[in-house]
Amino acid sequence: MAAIIGHLLPLALGVALSSVPIVVMVLILLSPRSRWSALAYLIGAVVGLAGLTTLFAVVASLLPPVQPAEPNPLIATIELVIGAALLALAAVRFGRARSRARARRAAAPAAAGADADTPVAADVDAATDAAAPPAWMTRLTTLGPLPSLGVGFVLMLRPKNLLLTLAAGVAIAAGGAPLADEVGAGAVFVVLGISTLAVPILFALIDPTRTIGPLRELRDWIARNSSTVTTVVLLVLGTVIIGSGLTRF
Repeated sequence: MAAIIGHLLPLALGVALSSVPIVVMVLILLSPRSRWSALAYLIGAVVGLAGLTTLFAVVASLLPPVQPAEPNPLIATIELVIGAALLALAAVRFGRARSRARARRAAAPAAAGADADTPVAADVDAATDAAAPPAWMTRLTTLGPLPSLGVGFVLMLRPKNLLLTLAAGVAIAAGGAPLADEVGAGAVFVVLGISTLAVPILFALIDPTRTIGPLRELRDWIARNSSTVTTVVLLVLGTVIIGSGLTRF
């Protein structure tokens, strides 16, 4: 099981560092109905991640079993495709971040030429400097427990998570390990992948008054840096998975 977990650790890190689920979690925790909505959101995320991992592991178990020391071109090809897809996602994220940066730089001269005390200049400054999440995310603060459950589940179905859980399912089932080892490794993957949601939610439920400030700071930091963090994580994971695939030929 240790060898399987070794393959799963970078994949679980990629799931754990997904910025959108974390920002949504923060928004729900800052909402008036945070207690039950946050718990429902966490349950939905756990069910979504565990269900996807189980599904992909079952599908991967249908592939012809191969001893770990033997070449496995089929698994190698799957991992190479997943790794290439992650690198492509990283390139897309990087391109979008560059486009947004150019748009902000283009808006800066107009802001500098206007009187800083006018409402127009204030609006430009707010648009270029504010570190707020998209408008559709702010509406999540009005969700109750049942919709929050659905949001937590659906966010685990994003393309990045699909690729990472597919790679995790292949890593869990392709080695032909005993069922108990596969179940244990899958549980470790889910726990680590969901940890960045579970830990803040539990702390917020235990002591909500002390977590409001840090939650707001975390929301703003992620809004400013999510593109960079996601791009780096995708690059690292794509490279690791491609390297793993090359070793299987």
